[in-house]
Amino acid sequence: MTMERAVLTTTVETAEWQPDEETGGLVHLLRADESVEAGVWQAGPAAGRTIEVELIADEALIVLAGSARLEVDDEPAIELRPGVMVSLRKGARTRWVADSEFREFWVYAKRS
Repeated sequence: MTMERAVLTTTVETAEWQPDEETGGLVHLLRADESVEAGVWQAGPAAGRTIEVELIADEALIVLAGSARLEVDDEPAIELRPGVMVSLRKGARTRWVADSEFREFWVYAKRS
């Protein structure tokens, strides 16, 4: 999906959620182009399951609702709850377990 408009808007209270093949959750994209991807992710059908993802880009996120446990490489686990912000490097190996209420806004910064 390529976005060419200068301003993009959406709402997280939408019915336009798409299955996220990588995680098994649901995603609502705000933007996706050659330099950045951004959107909201919610656990949906992946709630309570361990999700393993190796990041394809630098990622920053802020938790909007619910809770989750995040393990990154060999670092101590991070307890995620509303308001917690996280920045992760491309290539990080992550393991997530999110509850059914979990929702985050994320940004992938693609770099060469």
